[in-house]
Amino acid sequence: MTPAILAGEQLSVQHAQEVTLTYPDFTWPAGTQVAVTGPSGTGKTTFLNVLAGLLRPRTGRVSYGQSVLTDLSEGQRDTFRRREVGYVFQDFHLMPGLTAAENVELALRVAGAAQPSRQAREALQRLELGHRLRHLPAQLSTGERQRVAIARAVAHRPGLLLVDEPTAHLDRERAAGAMTLLRGAAAELGATLVVVTHDEQVAGSLPERYQVGQVGV
Repeated sequence: MTPAILAGEQLSVQHAQEVTLTYPDFTWPAGTQVAVTGPSGTGKTTFLNVLAGLLRPRTGRVSYGQSVLTDLSEGQRDTFRRREVGYVFQDFHLMPGLTAAENVELALRVAGAAQPSRQAREALQRLELGHRLRHLPAQLSTGERQRVAIARAVAHRPGLLLVDEPTAHLDRERAAGAMTLLRGAAAELGATLVVVTHDEQVAGSLPERYQVGQVGV
């Protein structure tokens, strides 16, 4: 696939037995960069998981180009995610026993990349980590671990880049740097960038905003 329009309508998720999260409709052309904001507990990370096909909503639909993600089987959603989605988790989720290069290479192998070793090395070099290829996560700074996580998310050139609280573990200077890296990577790919954040400065650095906050009983 190539980057495509991402859209959702009438989305809701059953969060607990008596709580339903609902989301406004949206239509984002390829290349849109949007901040997802709202109070704690209103389902921002849950929303990312719906977009990634990790979670099926209770109602509504999500489409990406001609594909209706909410109609796909679990196996089809797995394939879509491997090929089209880059996900940067809040806690990075790096494999502690693998080097920086091996963490990125593993993701590329799962995505079916033809030359995972070369692509992993190139992705890390673009993020100025060429000198840290053989270092384990514990040997890297917090900012370096985040850059490895970003490299892993973008190395297979996804059309959809999903990021959960990218500045939660960073000081203000490194937070600004992380957002510059994410926005630059998304722009280079032509990918849609969706960033969950509670940080008003991060939200303000993105051209679009998507506010969540409706919780029903």
